[in-house]
Amino acid sequence: MGVMKSAVISFLVVGFIQYSDAYVQPRLSRATKQQGAQWNYWSKTADDNSLSSVASSFSFSKLKYTRLCASDSDNNNDTDASSNILSRFTSPRIDDRGLPLADALVAQIVAPSFQILWLSLAGAPRPTWLAPIFSSGQLFATRGSLLAPTLIHGAGLASCWIAGALAGRAFETEAFDVSDEVYDGQGFRYGSVIGRTLQAGAFATGLLIMSTQCDLFLEYGRYVQPGESEEIDLRLLTALVELINDIFFEFAALFGWRIYRASVTVRPDRD
Repeated sequence: MGVMKSAVISFLVVGFIQYSDAYVQPRLSRATKQQGAQWNYWSKTADDNSLSSVASSFSFSKLKYTRLCASDSDNNNDTDASSNILSRFTSPRIDDRGLPLADALVAQIVAPSFQILWLSLAGAPRPTWLAPIFSSGQLFATRGSLLAPTLIHGAGLASCWIAGALAGRAFETEAFDVSDEVYDGQGFRYGSVIGRTLQAGAFATGLLIMSTQCDLFLEYGRYVQPGESEEIDLRLLTALVELINDIFFEFAALFGWRIYRASVTVRPDRD
């Protein structure tokens, strides 16, 4: 619900900005011109020169009005794409065409693999999504039977991250390039990289939470609450633990990858 509320608020803000550009400013400029013409007429017909000077000084033809919409530089990350929220998804700016594929591989393969390795070393129970697709009835699962569920679960995680990266404009140059050509050697270069990565991760986390709720709804056919039964409490606790593990390992893998990707753009000084 929080993500949907934020989307509604964003669309309302964009609609107000477009309304002010298309309706308020033209009417304000027409009213300014009419008032300026009236004051100019009064200044010409006045007999007193001092009154004429006062009238001309208060001429509304040079009135500076307050802009009701955001200026071109007053946007989310100093880009024109923030004027339309849908443009981040319909016509995104991707300066590195290989970066979405690299992010998808890290989110789909690297992060779930590290999660399985860590849980195996810690002796923790396997996540529910790691069950083999086809039950062979044997005591031990055959080799490679856990690869498919890992890739399927990782594909869902990668989809959430790609959507979050588009929403946070994490594929633009400022999100992964810290070279002198972009930052001109001033300030903390990794600020934009960290900020946009966290923005994309927050959006992806919201999508993952909504997907988990939808999965529970499809499993039980209704909304379930803690305290209804021991079985439901155990299922909700399991889903919560798996959700936290997915968020943690995805954050660790993708954040580390993004910082490494940005560090590659730093060129050593040449004498």
